[in-house]
Parts: sequence; structure tokens; C-alpha cells
Amino acid sequence: MKKLIAASILLFTIFQTTIAQMDLPPSGGNPRATLTEEVGITSITIKYSRPDVNGREGKIWGTLIPYGFASQNLNTNKNDMPWRAGANETTIITFEHDVKVEGKDVKAGTYGLYMAVYPDKATVIFSKQADNWGSFFYEEKNDVLRVDVKPVALDKSVEWLKYEFIEQREKYCVIALQWEKLSIPFRVDVDVDNIVLARMRDQVAGQRGFNPLLLTSAANYFINKNINLDEALAWSQRAASFKSFQTLSTLGSAYTKLNRLKEADSTMNEALVFAVPAQFQQYGRSLVTAKRLDRWMEVLNAAQKKNGDVFMVNAGYMSYYSAKGDFKKALDYANKALAQAPNDAAKTAMNGNIAKLKEGKDINQ
Repeated sequence: MKKLIAASILLFTIFQTTIAQMDLPPSGGNPRATLTEEVGITSITIKYSRPDVNGREGKIWGTLIPYGFASQNLNTNKNDMPWRAGANETTIITFEHDVKVEGKDVKAGTYGLYMAVYPDKATVIFSKQADNWGSFFYEEKNDVLRVDVKPVALDKSVEWLKYEFIEQREKYCVIALQWEKLSIPFRVDVDVDNIVLARMRDQVAGQRGFNPLLLTSAANYFINKNINLDEALAWSQRAASFKSFQTLSTLGSAYTKLNRLKEADSTMNEALVFAVPAQFQQYGRSLVTAKRLDRWMEVLNAAQKKNGDVFMVNAGYMSYYSAKGDFKKALDYANKALAQAPNDAAKTAMNGNIAKLKEGKDINQ
């Protein structure tokens, strides 16, 4: 009799798997869902089916979903089968690159996502078995990782099971299964900088490496992160063969990060030939932040000699004297710049600076 029941279940499972491969609506009224987000440039995708509570409040955990490994496995005939972490086909999760889940390494790939839920913990399982119907034929030997996490009680019931990225940061995220009044979260960490570096090396070696704007984008990422500066410099040098403020200022930033200030200043002198007022002022702010006021005065004097008392020069002197704490002199230049403001936005900004200077406040802060 047991063999007959097992055979019937096996036949039913085969039929269900066959149906799942057809372009038909999901069985049991459990809609399919796909959730994808990125950490850095690493895509994380979960595909699952969504059962509903359907009036079974208080009967989901420990009843409909038995605690632990409590269901009979058709491979082993033992109660060692976890929950499929959804409905119908096995829930699957795909990591585009290598990650860490709860601090443990998981290689890039697609995995079956299973869970064994207990009253005070949940074991989250990542398995090489990713194409099953449910977990009827689950085998522990195919596990690539098991981690225990702490379930969290929810104030409001979630009718339809869902996965959510409940926390998203620059280099990690927290994903949670949420159903009825329970959330089961797990953290995924991504080595963003090294993954981006590998991608940039590939792209720079290809057709994109001939585009100066793309080269500066790659270089600026690492310059801003203050990592991989030698390669960022090399990419900046390649980009600067096409001369513009953007390419030359990126090269100047790379030299600055490497503390090669003589080369940085020389490069920026060349870049300022192409600068519009906003870019000129942006460079000045960077010098003020770096406390290189003598260099800022040198730049301003050269700009005045070349262009005369124009708006961007007077606005620059305003920022210089404000940084020096000479608010009276800064105010004189602010009034000159106000009279030369090229548009309403510049006038509004200058009036704000004048108000701060009258209060004895540094406009650079």
C-alpha cells in the first residue's frame, strides 16, 4: 500500500512538473513572482510562487508549514524534507557574482532556496537542486550552504507570501521572506569594489576603452573610492588624449590622490582653459576643502589676468577671502559678482552668500 501511495505521489509530481513547463497559469491559485535588485552591479533574483493565508491565521507556522524537517521525503522515506519557501515549484535564487550569505561564501549561480522553520529560528538552505517541483526529492548532499537566522514577528499580517529587499546598502542587502505575521530575513554581502574592478578591466580592454568619457567614468569611480589609483591614473591618461575639462580634471584628480601635486596643478591649468564658471568654482571649492588657498589665489590671479574682472573671477575671490576669514573683502567681491550674475539662479546664490557674509559666516561651509 505504501509503495502504491509513493508511486501515485511520484506520478502526480511528474505530471505537475510537466504542466509547470507549459505556458499555463500557476496551479492552486498561487501567482508566480520574480524579484530582482542589484547590490553594486551584482544582480540578485528570486523566483517563487505566492500562497495566501486564506483565513488560516495562526495555522500557518507549525501547522500548514510544519516545524523543522517534518515532511516525508520521496527519496529517503524519512521526515527530512524542508519547506520549498513558497508554493509549487522550488523557490530559486540567483546571484550574478560570488556573495556572502550571513558571512558564508556562496558562488555565483542559481540555487534552490529551502527553509526549515522552527519557533525560535529558521534554517535557510541553498541547494544545487534548483529545478524540482517542491522539495519532495530534496537531498542534503546537494546543499551548498545552511545558515540559521532569527525570525521576526510582524505587526501586520501579510496575506500573500512575498520576498522583499528590506534593507539596501552600498555593499550588502537584507532579503526577507514575509508571510502571515512572520518575517525571515537573511543578509547578503557583495564584494562590490573588486567586482566593479574586474568588470572595468574587461570593458577598458574592449571597444569601450576607446571612449574617453567612459574611461573617465571608470577612473572617477576608483578616484572617489580612493582605491586602485594606479589603474585609475592610467585610464585617466588615456582619456586625456581627448582634451576637455572633464578628461583633464579627472587626470588632475588622479594625480592629486597620488599626492603628485605638481603634475595635478599643471594638468588643471590646462583643464581650466575649457572650464565654464560652474566648473571653475567647483575646482576652487576643492582647493578650499584641501586647504590649498595659495594655489586658489594663483589660479584666480591667472584667470583675472586672462579674462579680467568677470563673474567667475570675482565669485572666486569671494570664496578665497571668505575661507581666509576676511569677510569684509569677501563681501566686496560678492557685490561685484552679483552685478555680473549671468542669470537668476546665480543672482539668488550670490544673494545667499552676501547674507551669510554679513553674518560673519564662511560661505564655503
